[in-house]
Amino acid sequence: MFSFIRRTATEVAESSAKALRMEGLQGWRKELPMVQLNTKADLDQWAIGSDKDIGGFSTASLDITPEGTGRFHGNISLELPADRNIEQSGYAAIRSKARETSMFGTPCWDTSLFRYLALRVRGDQRKYFVNIQTDSVIQTDLYQHRLFLRTPGQWETVLIPFRDFVLTNNGMIQEDEVEMFREKVKTVGLSLTDRKEGPFSIEIDWIKAMNTEFTEGDMDRIPPTKQEDSHTMQ
Repeated sequence: MFSFIRRTATEVAESSAKALRMEGLQGWRKELPMVQLNTKADLDQWAIGSDKDIGGFSTASLDITPEGTGRFHGNISLELPADRNIEQSGYAAIRSKARETSMFGTPCWDTSLFRYLALRVRGDQRKYFVNIQTDSVIQTDLYQHRLFLRTPGQWETVLIPFRDFVLTNNGMIQEDEVEMFREKVKTVGLSLTDRKEGPFSIEIDWIKAMNTEFTEGDMDRIPPTKQEDSHTMQ
């Protein structure tokens, strides 16, 4: 109970500080840092799962490399456990942990003023998915998008438009598509469900909500003219 009250007091203090800074009136922002994986302390903010949790044989680990980035790695097995009620196996996933609840609810990221979810990653040839969970009534709903890597084995920043994520539930695309509640993004993560046995490895530096210089959420920004630029510089 005491910790709940303390979290509520912290939430009030942070909200008041934002109001005093008038953050809502600051206008265009390039990025909103969400999660990172650079230190061992960061590992505590992430949850790991695989089919091993239901009796399967896949393995998954999350650790920090000597270079100071997170590494999600393991081995996918399609072998089924003895439980006949389990018909599929072969998956692994990580996600950021939801922040602790106060009387104001679960703290979430407001990504509505940004167009892209940006990930700084270095992956292999496997087919990963990016997952977003919002603060919705149905906790098993996930918004998903394939993580397309242009240069496997090299670091790259991947930008995925929030509007391109698809609503899924237990891995199935939902016919009744509901627009993402972007003001209440609760967790982000990666999953591997390509149904291919063998090792996998992907490194993660950070995940952010982001604009480019030409975007402001789903709106396009008009580049300033040279005259406007010179006026701004004065």
